[in-house]
Amino acid sequence: MYFYVWNVILVILLVRKANSIVIDLCHGYQNHSTTCWNPTQRFEIFGVRRGVNPKWYSTQSFSVSEHCGTHLDAPYHFYQDGWKLDDIPLERMIVEGVHLNVSHQVNGNGEFLLTVDHLKKWEHDNGPLPHRSVILVNFGWAHKFGDRQLYYNNDTQRSLLSFPGLSKEAAQWIVDSKKVFGVGVDSPSVDAGSSTSFDVHKILSKANIYNLENVALNGTTLPSKGFKIITQPIKIIGGTGGPCRILAFTNNTLEK
Repeated sequence: MYFYVWNVILVILLVRKANSIVIDLCHGYQNHSTTCWNPTQRFEIFGVRRGVNPKWYSTQSFSVSEHCGTHLDAPYHFYQDGWKLDDIPLERMIVEGVHLNVSHQVNGNGEFLLTVDHLKKWEHDNGPLPHRSVILVNFGWAHKFGDRQLYYNNDTQRSLLSFPGLSKEAAQWIVDSKKVFGVGVDSPSVDAGSSTSFDVHKILSKANIYNLENVALNGTTLPSKGFKIITQPIKIIGGTGGPCRILAFTNNTLEK
């Protein structure tokens, strides 16, 4: 709890600094158009009420699956004994940020896998992974979000999905580092589209490492390190995951 309180204070101080910037890493939820994992599911607004008599009043309802849009996968999603959404300790939601940009290597290749070598290369260039961190993997995929056919490379057949993800060896390396609380990707899943066994989900979940999927990394100016991340998932009791807001707090004098 002490570490959590100190992190909150630190983030407040960062925001108050004149040269601090806040970056929103989420895709907005739009009626009937936000991409969900299951093609039959969608974000839907209904029950809209608008009125000006006698004074202005506006309200509406919405329906959404847990794994839709920018969202967090709780470890329970793929591990029976893993944390459910409301079990994840708050101090794991305020973390050190790591930005691993492999977009130039991916270059639109939906079969690309992040390997241990990519992680080691990041450490060679930037130093050891920070403790209590979340790794954000930038595949250069986020600009496709909103067009399901383009984003998944197939809109109808599960066996033909094609988008980048992590290798199971990379996932195990992350677990073995004992430094990482979460892994985020700007693609539909931490597992590549061609995966049928979801090994990456299983490996990370068993270590109580959460996933952030559909992260909006397009157009961001995140440095490789030296920034804070706050993740704010909707608090669903017993949830396997849920929509979330992800904010990065960085310094505009840091190397881009």
